Amino acid sequence: MLRTPFASERIQMTDAKTGIKVIQLTSYPSPSAHVPYDWPSITPDNKRIILYSQRWTARAAPWDIYRVDADGLNLFQLTEDGDCHSEEGYYGRQWSALTLDGATLYVLWNRVLRRIDVETGADETLADLGTYAPEGVTFDRIGISSTGKRLIISRWGTTSSLRYDLETDEVDEVDYGGYVKGCVQTEPRVLVQRGEVIWGTEELPGGGRRVINAGSKLYLYSVDEDGGDARMVSPLIFAHCTLLGRDDRVQGCGLPPERCIWLAEVGKEPRRLAQGPYFWHSAGSMDGEWIVADTNWPDNGLQLVHVPTGHFRTLCYPRATLDHVEYGHTHPCISQDGRLVVFRSDRTHIQQVYVAHVTDEFRESIIAGELDRPRDKWL
Repeated sequence: MLRTPFASERIQMTDAKTGIKVIQLTSYPSPSAHVPYDWPSITPDNKRIILYSQRWTARAAPWDIYRVDADGLNLFQLTEDGDCHSEEGYYGRQWSALTLDGATLYVLWNRVLRRIDVETGADETLADLGTYAPEGVTFDRIGISSTGKRLIISRWGTTSSLRYDLETDEVDEVDYGGYVKGCVQTEPRVLVQRGEVIWGTEELPGGGRRVINAGSKLYLYSVDEDGGDARMVSPLIFAHCTLLGRDDRVQGCGLPPERCIWLAEVGKEPRRLAQGPYFWHSAGSMDGEWIVADTNWPDNGLQLVHVPTGHFRTLCYPRATLDHVEYGHTHPCISQDGRLVVFRSDRTHIQQVYVAHVTDEFRESIIAGELDRPRDKWL
């Protein structure tokens, strides 16, 4: 069990353009990152946030998992694994998923699945999944089923995923015909990406050639947990997308040249929910009412979108580099009720984790369709 306290690293600030309170949660001079934005990493009471921080500054340094209060206090280290980064993790960070009640964290560290109590730090090994990752197959994200009794663990290099039963410890390989992107919470179903990318070449000035994406035949399906009863959600029209709320609706940013957030659901044509800036990465709240998205080309800050009206407004300006390196991407994620937005920025030249506190007044202004400045003309 590891539950090591650290002094607060918080730096409190107010966004100069929007007036939103922003807290820098980490400031130690090594990279920190929040959990990928496709699933909540904030407890439902909005009290605590799960994040990663690198133990020291080096290319393959290990990442540890922390929890911190949303006010930037009570920083606790929950894991300390190995002496190098996770070989199969997300940019070296071990895969993890927080239960929706905020009590338990499931962690996959180099093919070993563990359960960690967020409050006490109690750490229990559940299974070594190494035999389920033959050569050419690697583990990906962890999904939590609608009942909370199963984990769906995606794998690259195969169309099947692992289904781990938390009550019996049984492991099944289920062929979903594609890559599992998330678990629906209203019923035992998962979101699956199926199809293929078509690669081609194009001529370059001077007679050279380069490989290009010549078009994709990719589709999103909602299927049951056994891989059957497939219902098509939409073609893959998104640059990045996630489930919206607890059902199998999907929200995401449009592929260029689209400058919109798409909303797609089974049995309906996808619709453009919000249009204007180039939305880049987006996440939806579990109540299905709010979406947060970063922007690029140019950077117009983080946009908070009200789903029922399609209205949106600039929440804050992360001032990240937004360059090709993943560290410079803000990748905003949102609390279950849309009142906290966690993002990353390398504004200090080292990536750190920040949280923006969304006030009721700000939310009401979005619903009413208020503009920030004359140049916010996309509404």
